Amino acid sequence: MPWSHTPPLIRTSAILATFVLAAPQTSAQFPPDSVVNLEVLPQDIEIRALIGIMRDFAIGLGVRCQFCHVGEEGQPLSEFDFPSDEKVNKHKAREMLRMVETINTQLLASVPERSDPPVEVRCETCHHGLSKPQTTIEALTEAYEDGGVNSAVSKYRELRERYYGSYSYDFGEGQLNEFAMQIARTGQVDDGIAVVNVNLEFFPESGQSYFVLGELYRNQGSKEEAIQNYEKSLEFIPDNPVAQRRLQELRGGQ
Repeated sequence: MPWSHTPPLIRTSAILATFVLAAPQTSAQFPPDSVVNLEVLPQDIEIRALIGIMRDFAIGLGVRCQFCHVGEEGQPLSEFDFPSDEKVNKHKAREMLRMVETINTQLLASVPERSDPPVEVRCETCHHGLSKPQTTIEALTEAYEDGGVNSAVSKYRELRERYYGSYSYDFGEGQLNEFAMQIARTGQVDDGIAVVNVNLEFFPESGQSYFVLGELYRNQGSKEEAIQNYEKSLEFIPDNPVAQRRLQELRGGQ
């Protein structure tokens, strides 16, 4: 694809940058009359199109100009040093641009029976408004490894307070249940139980959460607690055959 047709494609790219590749000449004005130090975007790109691309980057990553460029929050954009390559995020952004160009124009182009219009990688495809793409479970695992279950629970509450209603993290009931099972498989069953109980604060009628609690208590050897939670699970999901079978086993049935 010739560079003259690149701007619409780049606006849909997954990139670690905002106001990344453009650099106004030192004319102390913004927007500038022309740009310098473009290594990936076309040299003859229109200023308005360039600013639109950078705005899309900012929204896709939830960042501002100083994420990649030399300048301070609240400082006039005319005083930013856009030509500078000092910040490493600017270099990362260039590589992300090249990666996305390859994905959209080469790799996806070879997909059989590709839809029309074709699906393309966008900033939000990976970033979802985050500068570092990360799933809910990845964020909780990182916090757990740093500070244990209390740290993970605090992290979840913090993320939920800040991002609930956005598309940055998944706060569905399955996330904490999956995370609880993940850490229980490492032998930390009590920590898994604590996580599921947090989930029940937000989803008090989650039959799946009660089922997971039943599984954890069963694995722990806590028979009565397991029975109670399997029974509670069946109140909300009465046709769960696994929960029914677990109860028969724990009650001494076949």
